[in-house]
Amino acid sequence: MNPTDELRTAAQTLMDLADVAQTDLDTNDYWKPYPKATAWRDGLTNGMGGASGDLAAVFSPAVAHALAKVLRETGALHTPTTCQHEGCMPHGCEWCADEDWPCADLRNALAVARQINGGQP
Repeated sequence: MNPTDELRTAAQTLMDLADVAQTDLDTNDYWKPYPKATAWRDGLTNGMGGASGDLAAVFSPAVAHALAKVLRETGALHTPTTCQHEGCMPHGCEWCADEDWPCADLRNALAVARQINGGQP
């Protein structure tokens, strides 16, 4: 799988999970006692407790959709090409100089995508 596909796969996974979570939030009786605006945060913080609950509480369906958008847009910047410039990243994107934007963004986004896609290094 090329880097663009890895980013798109991770983005789709996040969007699918966020959509299912949002449906649950909108329809499951568990969430009814909580105010709509803070239900996700309050329910996870109260249900899980501690640092794990706090972390899960900030990663709402809206956050998942926003991160998916970042992954998709980063992937769109890095479509594979036949670039032969010295210093190009191994994925062969049209950008050179790995430490420069946007190639550094791709490296960071890929690290996130690989974790979402199964924890690959």
